[in-house]
Formats: sequence, structure tokens, C-alpha cells
Amino acid sequence: MKASWMRDAALAAAAACLASGALAQTGVTMPPNLIPLPASNISLVTDGAGQTLLRLATTGWNAGTGPLELVAGEVVTGSDPPKQKVYQRVYVNGGAPVLSYAGSFTYHAGHNHIHFDDYATYSLQPVNAPGGSERLGTKTTFCVMDTTKINGSLPGAPSSAVYTTCGNQIQGISVGWGDTYGAHLAGQEIDFTDNADGVYRLRIELDPKKLIVESNENDNVSCVLLNIRKPSSVTVLDASGSCSAVTSISPNAARIGQTVQVTISGYGFAQGMAVSFEGGNGPRPEVSNVVLASDSDTVDLITATVTVPAKRKGGRDPVWNLRVGTSVLPDAFTVQP
Repeated sequence: MKASWMRDAALAAAAACLASGALAQTGVTMPPNLIPLPASNISLVTDGAGQTLLRLATTGWNAGTGPLELVAGEVVTGSDPPKQKVYQRVYVNGGAPVLSYAGSFTYHAGHNHIHFDDYATYSLQPVNAPGGSERLGTKTTFCVMDTTKINGSLPGAPSSAVYTTCGNQIQGISVGWGDTYGAHLAGQEIDFTDNADGVYRLRIELDPKKLIVESNENDNVSCVLLNIRKPSSVTVLDASGSCSAVTSISPNAARIGQTVQVTISGYGFAQGMAVSFEGGNGPRPEVSNVVLASDSDTVDLITATVTVPAKRKGGRDPVWNLRVGTSVLPDAFTVQP
């Protein structure tokens, strides 16, 4: 397999050279749009070596107008394990495809097939876990293929899988299809050994190095909020995909010079967490009398007093983000004239 792969690389190298300069196209490009679904089938287990592992299943899917198609290029000399450069083929409606550098393929002798490097990262971040630390997943290479149909109604979505092997020349994800990795597979875990119990954010990010051409770079991250208790308890608090532990503030507006009592809902709140507003302009709402009103295994509540300073004029962007601890709820509070 290795010899064949290295021999076939020369065939793809010539095509890859097209990516050395920009190609003028008269048609409309049809890039993919990679979206990670929130992690699922999550469990806390102890392996034979006594390590505590958080196991998870993940799916990244393509909601774009064209496939994610990865083609092998020239061999990276001196690399161990063997690597090839990878180019993304972006299709063009009314023109020739465009090739763009997208990373590298790595040959895995143990698996006897090719993996795409740096396709996704997994991380576990403490939200309210005193003494807890961030933990990173070790899986860095992926066999990119059609395994799960997510939305067959999208224009250009094929009825059956197109990319079905860990090919040494082409891998990809069709429009409307996803690439799923079960929780039982190697690499689908994060080491939780000796970490503190508490509320954590389990974060999945696709294309973390931003090498893949996409129609939307702002939807490559999804999160699940978890309450983790050793030896084996994992409670999913929020599987919506949102990466904020703050869910709402009520009321969500006040006039210039007005004081209101607010209730903030979310997950993993703790006594003494800082509450503030950021990101808008004009009179910034001021927060006082912050009280943890409810601390439970599900939704937590904070009550506070919010005062908008009295000024003659409001700001051009009077909508403020709400920060509670390290979590931010975008566009949460509006200052009215």
C-alpha cells in the first residue's frame, strides 16, 4: 500500500501545481460549508490502564453548494510517517475547478490507509469546575468520507454516498452528507484522569487552521455543556450547539437613565462570578447587587441590578453582549433612547 501510494503521488503532483497561482474563473464557485453537529453518545469510562476517559461521537457535515473534495499532491520529502500535500478541488458552475492548498495526507501503516491531517479538534473546557483544567483530544487525523446522510433535500445532494473510501488520491464529503466517528473508535476520547468534577464545555471545531475554502467560516464550532462527576456520571445540560453557558437575560432592555432588576439564566454559575456588558457603544449598562439565586444540576439563575447611565445621547450600536464569568451571550441587552 505504501509503495503504491508513493508511486501514485507523482500522478497527482502535476494537477496540484495548478494551485501555485490564482485561476481566473468566469463562473460561480460552489464551495462546501462544514458544520459540526454537537457531540453525542457521551460517556465517562475507566479503561484497563485505570485512565478516566470521556468518550464521544462526532459528525461533521457539508451544507454548502459543492462537495468538499480533497486530492493528493506531491510527496513531502523526508516526512515520517509519509505525507503528501493535499489540495482542495472547488467546483465552479460554468468554469473549470480551482485547486487550493488544504494541508496534508498522512499514511497510517497500522490502518493501511490515508488520513487527512488537522480536520478537527476536540477540547473540554471548564465552565464551573473548581480546580479543573482544559483537556484536549488527541485525534488529529481523519479519514474524510460520506458516512451519514444529513440533508438530502439540499441542491446537489446525491442520493447515495460518493466518497466511500480512505482513498490515497481523493477523499471528501458530498453536499448534504456527513462524516461520523463513533464513540468506540480510537481517538474519540478525551483524558479526564485526575480532573475535577463540575460543569464543562465540550467543544468541536472543524478546519481549525482555516485551510479549507468554505462559503461560511463562522459555523465551524459546536459545543455541548456537560456536568461531569466521577467515576461515571455525565449529564448533558445543553446540546443545542451553543458555546455560551449563558442562555438569557430578562428583561433584555432598559432606557438611558433607567435601573432594572434582571434575571440571568444559564449553566454552571457560581457565587462570585463577574457579570458585565461589552461590545456595544454609548452608555454602558452597569451591574451591581449580583446574587446567585439558584444553583442546581440543570439551569442556574443570577439576579442583578442593571443601571444605564444618564447621558444625552445613545450609541450608534446600543446592543451589548452579556458576560458571566468566561461565557458570553451575544446581543443580549439593548439600551433604548
